[in-house]
Amino acid sequence: MGVLKLFICRLICSVLIYGTLFIHTIHEGVAITSTLFLVTGILFFYFLMPIIHKPLINYIMILFLIILSNFTTSSHLYWLPLIGFFVVEATFQLKGKQYYFFYAFSIAACIFFGIFHNIQIYVLLLMATIFVVSYLLFLYVENSLSKGAIYEQLIMEYRLLKRKSVEQELLVRAEERTKIARDFHDSVGHKMTSLLMQLEIISIQNKTDSLEVAKDLARESLEETRYAVRQLKSAETTGIQSVIQLIRKLEMESRLHIHFTLKNGVLSLPISNTESIVLYRVLQESLTNAMKHSHSKEVEVILGINSLHNLHFEVTNKLLSDRPVVQGFGLTNMEERLKEIGGELKVLRTEQQFILTGSIPINGLIIY
Repeated sequence: MGVLKLFICRLICSVLIYGTLFIHTIHEGVAITSTLFLVTGILFFYFLMPIIHKPLINYIMILFLIILSNFTTSSHLYWLPLIGFFVVEATFQLKGKQYYFFYAFSIAACIFFGIFHNIQIYVLLLMATIFVVSYLLFLYVENSLSKGAIYEQLIMEYRLLKRKSVEQELLVRAEERTKIARDFHDSVGHKMTSLLMQLEIISIQNKTDSLEVAKDLARESLEETRYAVRQLKSAETTGIQSVIQLIRKLEMESRLHIHFTLKNGVLSLPISNTESIVLYRVLQESLTNAMKHSHSKEVEVILGINSLHNLHFEVTNKLLSDRPVVQGFGLTNMEERLKEIGGELKVLRTEQQFILTGSIPINGLIIY
């Protein structure tokens, strides 16, 4: 909606400026052919910018045509709105050195034109006002972009710290569960087993009913102890649900729109806590790459089971530019994490999409 409003605003400004210019040309009795030719050239270079992606060259050509068009009229006042429009437009399209070069070129061109033409003093003052306003606007835009970049960096750092905190908490909980299970098994389980053996010996020797009851109680207690240990150890397997829950939290924090597709049977895969963390880290890094290199906020995540009954994942997002994919630290880190548990990562690219696909072996199986 914002892009549409900006386009409508530019269209209205262009219509008003060119309409005024044509009315003035007709009123002055000047041949409209030359004005029409120059205006067509200006519009050609203006609408060519999104295609060739070299705005500096286009703006220089536009300014050259505007200066050239001043020879078609005796009054230069009617060309000032056109100069002001493109000089102000350049503050949003050109960055850094490109803008300063265009700004200096514009001032030099106007001074050169003013030297060889008898331009009224108020026209020169209006030109100076246009350039001053343009420069102040450029400083404001640069300052806003700088603050926005700092804010985004702080948000990214906050999200990273929060993710690490959640992951550390999961690791601590898993270690605590494992420690409790081992201690419980080593201490209570061993004593219950010894008690059961002693009761078994006594029951063989004496054959009393009370000893049989005590033996049954000891056996039941031992079974309950083993069941409790199994439950504690099974809690280490967090499953796909916990990964999805963490990704949903990440979605809310990063303002992404994640489309999850879960294939049949993937929720029942018995992945361990280590495998869950690796899967989450890989998906997290994939979403971070999507935020950095994609103009779209939509990301598609597919989780399924491949032919070897291993966990298969696929992350797809749209590309921002046609630049070749360079395997940086993020992709290398993901690949190393997967290799540590026997997994694999593949990077695919089409004209409009960037696709990360890979698999995680379950129970130590080798993928592909």
